[in-house]
Amino acid sequence: MHEVMKWGLRVLLMCSGLVLAAPAWAAGRSAHDETYINLFGGSILFDTSSGLGDGGNAGVVGLRLGHRVDAHVGVEAQVAAAFAQLQSPAHAGAANQYSGAVLGNLYAFDSPNTPYLSLGLGASSNLFNNQLGRGTSLMGVFGVGYQYLLNDRIGLRLGVQDHLLFNTPTPSSTNLNEVQVTGGISYFWGASDKSSFPIVSPAHP
Repeated sequence: MHEVMKWGLRVLLMCSGLVLAAPAWAAGRSAHDETYINLFGGSILFDTSSGLGDGGNAGVVGLRLGHRVDAHVGVEAQVAAAFAQLQSPAHAGAANQYSGAVLGNLYAFDSPNTPYLSLGLGASSNLFNNQLGRGTSLMGVFGVGYQYLLNDRIGLRLGVQDHLLFNTPTPSSTNLNEVQVTGGISYFWGASDKSSFPIVSPAHP
């Protein structure tokens, strides 16, 4: 557990450095009032208390739907599925994890191209314990990342999230900590869909 937490903290610190060190030229057109959908994939690193095989790693895919409330604040809903393998004397096989969360995002710049911080709460359903079976746990989320717009509609996004699952039924009866590293593609709409009407000067006689 300590090794995964240390690794996760290092990644979070590096990404936090991006937030602080990103240049001012990253600011572009305003992203106020934009809505987006983000399809992502990557990997989750579980701590050793999970009882998972494959080094405690699992592939993950998911979807986010969000809205940029103003220049620097946004909200989004996130759902994800991780595909792990349970290794225990009594059980072996799939131990898929399904999670959902509501996040608040803080953007560094009034631009689609910006570092961001995420903070949220959710729930995670797991099959980790051979006695308790599937359980649902409250999940706290802290994340950092970077969003980059390729054109008016399509963007790329990289992120790292630290998940703390409270009262998780793991073999060691401890809270489960996991680090999710993902990349994805986003589609934006809303703000730039608003028509911009030309200003017509009065006709001269």
